[in-house]
Amino acid sequence: MTHKLNHLYLMQLFVAIVQNHSFSGAAKQLKVAATKASKDIKYLEKSLDCKLLNRSTRSINVTDVGEMYYNSAVEILEMHSQMIDNIKMTKNTICGELRISAPELWGEMVLAPVIINYKKQNPDVKFIVDLNNKNVDIYEDNIHIAFRSTNLTNEPYYSKYIIADEIILCASHEFISKNLPISLPEDLNNHSFIGLIQKHSHLDQINFIHNGAKITQRVKGELLFSNKHIIYNAIKAGLGIAVLPKYLVAKDLESGSLTEVLPDYKIKGSKFYALYTQRRKDSSLINHFIDYVCEHV
Repeated sequence: MTHKLNHLYLMQLFVAIVQNHSFSGAAKQLKVAATKASKDIKYLEKSLDCKLLNRSTRSINVTDVGEMYYNSAVEILEMHSQMIDNIKMTKNTICGELRISAPELWGEMVLAPVIINYKKQNPDVKFIVDLNNKNVDIYEDNIHIAFRSTNLTNEPYYSKYIIADEIILCASHEFISKNLPISLPEDLNNHSFIGLIQKHSHLDQINFIHNGAKITQRVKGELLFSNKHIIYNAIKAGLGIAVLPKYLVAKDLESGSLTEVLPDYKIKGSKFYALYTQRRKDSSLINHFIDYVCEHV
């Protein structure tokens, strides 16, 4: 069978065109010429006796039949990929491709070292890792695993618990020693607070849990940043108090360079989960990697 007549290839090509919104992007992804990609899609449409794409000089739009073909093709390709991975896993060969999404900071500090060690142990596994703070659509963005800090209120995916996303209030030892003592949440009004800007707003209150009761304390930020690394550097420099994820400051707390403020007043955090779709739940590679992350995180 020629490459052009290989329907698995034609499905891969069509899916790539839809996801890249272009023939050239799909051709580059599959390492074929753009002219060949165009001819092959015409061949596919002719063999199916229906139009899958409406083309113009500026855009490509999927027809209703094309949408149906795309959804089926994605599922078939995933099943084929899963089958190949599972067969190879039975031969004690861990290989395949993992497309992963994770929050930027947590991904950089916690997940990336785990991926690097996993890759060292399993060199035949290909990773495509996107670290960003947006909530990706696993189906639309064709992601195998999305690691997300969430409370699982209405996630339409399978999930596996990874680790708690603890949040603490902290400051440098130098700042604490030079300023008024802090024993109650209202004492924060007497101190400089370093805040995080998110989606055109910033943290102006902290919700504590103390003896089972919720306590809300307003704070006034004198330094506001959109980056937690900068906030971390600012509190290390003794410029104030900040709310930060524990994984970012854990080593500094152990060394004593940073101090937890109001340790009896806990800040409600969330939990990190690995999210994945139903059709990936039986993938040996995905399950093997998630188990590895759980063990090493």
